[in-house]
Amino acid sequence: MRKSLALILSAGLLLSLAACSSTPDPGVDCSAVGPGDASNLVSVNGDFGSTVTATFPFPLVSSTAQSSVLIEGDGTPAGVGGVVNASYSVYDAETGSQVGSPSTSTIAVSDKLFDGLKEPLACASAGERVAVVLPNDTASQIVSGATGSIVMVFDIISAFPQAATGADQPAQSGFPSVVHDSNGRPGISITGEAPTEAKSALLKKGDGQELAEGDEVIVQATAVSYTTKKVVSSTWEDGSPQLWLVSDDTNQTSGSKQPAGIAAFLQGVPVGSEVIVVLPDDAGSATAWVVDILGVLPAS
Repeated sequence: MRKSLALILSAGLLLSLAACSSTPDPGVDCSAVGPGDASNLVSVNGDFGSTVTATFPFPLVSSTAQSSVLIEGDGTPAGVGGVVNASYSVYDAETGSQVGSPSTSTIAVSDKLFDGLKEPLACASAGERVAVVLPNDTASQIVSGATGSIVMVFDIISAFPQAATGADQPAQSGFPSVVHDSNGRPGISITGEAPTEAKSALLKKGDGQELAEGDEVIVQATAVSYTTKKVVSSTWEDGSPQLWLVSDDTNQTSGSKQPAGIAAFLQGVPVGSEVIVVLPDDAGSATAWVVDILGVLPAS
């Protein structure tokens, strides 16, 4: 059991640059993976967000996924479609030994997550510590060579929703019209001539911190071409938000679909906002981007 969770989750679930007190997405059943005889035996020592040590009687065996909240969080959970920034460690439930090294990652809470992980992460809020015990059929997918259950301990540093939650702003002339579905996903309708100058407008205004140069930002983004009137890029369609950098340094942003020139229109915009940005290109066309600013990762 040598392979870490981070290596296996990295395929589309980790975002990278190099009892529920609130109700997340209505499709999440927070009781589906709840406390059980196994998860209730896990105790954890260590400050929140730091290196921790989990102890439990072993071998610890569970035929079903279980989760126990060890520290209550505060605020609104991410829900399915959202994102959590979490530090976590993994343990062999047969021997009690730690597998690999503790890690801190940004995890997209999607239906692609392994069985037994979606509900605890979707229903967790910032500040929460949760112990998860996974049966062998799931454990063996996460930890190569696992022959029994595994224990995972997550400290949820922050939780971000799947869409901007700011206050609606009056529509401004000269921009495409934008409508939203019940999940907050935007639809962009292109009309009129393609603009020749880049410009932006707030669609929703959040009340979080204002973005600054160098911030690592979790976003949902949709782009529609003025030429074809079709979607040319969408994190919503891809299945998870992206991590953008508030910088137009192409050496740092080349790993994502972040368009050149958009960072300048994000600076000073508060978290929780949704902004529309129109970017012309050298061929005289243009692309309209709608960007939901979900959150900022803490500085490294």
